[in-house]
Amino acid sequence: MQNLSTKELNYIKDVLSWELLSAKKNFQYAHQESDSKDQKIFFDTANMHQQNYLSLLNYVEQIVIRQGGQMH
Repeated sequence: MQNLSTKELNYIKDVLSWELLSAKKNFQYAHQESDSKDQKIFFDTANMHQQNYLSLLNYVEQIVIRQGGQMH
């Protein structure tokens, strides 16, 4: 596996930020919502973004391990 470039790492960093922000906002919206149907939609969306974040973070961690802890 090739090392990730700086540009690729910056893009991954941006995507991680977007996923985390989306998860946080949807959790916040879910807690503010009074309609249980809409609340479920926000919680489901928040959980999806949280899973995306964790999956991408795990992917990056695996790359770091394969590269011997070096990020290029």
